[in-house]
Amino acid sequence: MSALSPEEAIREKLTQTAGPVPWADLAAHLQRDAVFVVATTVPLVECGVAIALDDVDQVQGFIARGELRKPSRQERQDWASDPGRTWTAVVVQPFVLVQDSAVFEKITVGVDG
Repeated sequence: MSALSPEEAIREKLTQTAGPVPWADLAAHLQRDAVFVVATTVPLVECGVAIALDDVDQVQGFIARGELRKPSRQERQDWASDPGRTWTAVVVQPFVLVQDSAVFEKITVGVDG
């Protein structure tokens, strides 16, 4: 078995560490302005891989299309008022990328592991 490429290793790590994050864990990251929302049209792990690899063109494309953005002030308020809500998140230091958990589950169903 050959060694994984850097991209494959990052993808594997992010896939293994992606998981549900409750409000209590996300709040501190919001305070330090480190949270980004990933649109439901983009696989969360793939967005994380692009950021980790410093793929400027792909990341700029996500931003330009509104697929990667900071949460709005209204979203932050809504999230704080619903402490039971969870997101699926991956950490690409120093950032935390979040996406609706139900969407992440649909995208990953049937993925060969």
